[in-house]
Amino acid sequence: MNLVKKQSFRIDRFTFEDGKSIPVELGYETYGNLNEDKSNVILVNHYFSGSSHAAGKYNPDETASGYWDGLIGPGKAVNTDKYFVISTDNIANVQAKNPKVITTGPRTINPETGRKYGSDFPAFTYRDVVKIQHEFLTKQLGIEKLYAVMGASAGGFMSFYWAILYPEMVERMVGVITNPQNPVHTSFNVCQHAMRVLELDPKWQGGNYEDGNEPEESLRLAVQMMNVGAYTPEFFEETYKRDSTETGTYKDITIKTAYENQLYEAIKVGSALVDASHWYYTSRAVMMHDITYGDQSFEDALNKISAKVLLVSSTSDILQPTIYNRQTIDIMNTQGKDAELFEIESKKGHMAGIFDTHLFSDKISGFLKD
Repeated sequence: MNLVKKQSFRIDRFTFEDGKSIPVELGYETYGNLNEDKSNVILVNHYFSGSSHAAGKYNPDETASGYWDGLIGPGKAVNTDKYFVISTDNIANVQAKNPKVITTGPRTINPETGRKYGSDFPAFTYRDVVKIQHEFLTKQLGIEKLYAVMGASAGGFMSFYWAILYPEMVERMVGVITNPQNPVHTSFNVCQHAMRVLELDPKWQGGNYEDGNEPEESLRLAVQMMNVGAYTPEFFEETYKRDSTETGTYKDITIKTAYENQLYEAIKVGSALVDASHWYYTSRAVMMHDITYGDQSFEDALNKISAKVLLVSSTSDILQPTIYNRQTIDIMNTQGKDAELFEIESKKGHMAGIFDTHLFSDKISGFLKD
C-alpha cells in the first residue's frame, strides 16, 4: 500500500496577472524518490474539482485512493520506483472545506484586513498557478528540469502552459481530456451558467457571504451542471434509473422524479466539501483558458512547445471534444513537432480520463519510456 502525506509550501508575495500581490500557501504531495541529479521529476496537475491527492492513501483504513491511483505508483504507468511525482493543490481549490486540501482563495483570511478576501481575491488564471508552481519547484526545491508534466482536464490546461511558458524545462507533456483553449460551448454550459446561478442566489452577497449563511442550493445546482456535462447520456440512463410506475409526479409538478432525487442526493453528498466562491473563481479561470493570450496566434503559441506531446481524448467527451485535439495535433505535426493523439471510447465521457485509466495507462507508460 502506497501511503502519502500532505505537505505545504508558501510564497510570501506572489503577483497575479491582474496585478494584485498576496501571500500564497498551497498543499502538495509527492510519490517516489528524487534522484541525485533531480532528473526524474514528473509534475501532475489536477482537474477542476480534484486536488493534489493523485495517488495512494493517507492511512490504511481509507476505502478510496487518490484519483489517478490506477496510473501512479510502483510498477504502474507512472512508475514511482523510477519517477519522483509531485502534485500541488490549485489556487482557489473548490474543495476549500476539505481538511486535506491546502489552498489560498476567496475564503482565505486577508492578513491586511483580518477578513476573508471574498470578491477582492485576485482574478487568477491557470497561467498564474503554473507560475506559482514554477517558483516552488525552482526556488524552493531546486528542480530545473521536468521529465514530464501531465494532467487531466484543467490539469491539462496547466500542462500546456508549462510547455509554452517554460519550454526549456519540459521534456514531455501529457494532456488527458483537455484542450489548449476551453471550448466556448463548455465556457457557457458549465462555467458561466454556474456563475450566474450563484450570482442570482440572495445568499451570494457578491461573493462576500458569511459562514453559516452560504449559497448551498445554488452551489449544488452549479455542481450538478458540471456533473451532467461530464458524463454521457448513456451513463445517466444506466446510473439514474427512471421509475415508470410512479404516479405522484404526474399529479404534482413539485414532486421530483426518482432519477431527480437520486442525482440530487448524490450532488448533496459530493458538494459537502465544496465552497461556492472557490467554484465561482475556478469556473472563471476555466473560461479564461486560452493559450493564444499574449501571442500573435494560436499557431504561434503552439510553436513555442519543444516537448514531446501526447494528448489522450475520450471520443464521447462533451466538455473537451476530440475534434479540437485533432486540430491541435495536426497543427503541431505541420510545425514538425513530435505530437500524438490517442483516442479512447467510454460511456463515462469526460470522466473517462479520471476513472478509466486502464484504457490509456499502457499508452502513457510507453510514452514516458520513449
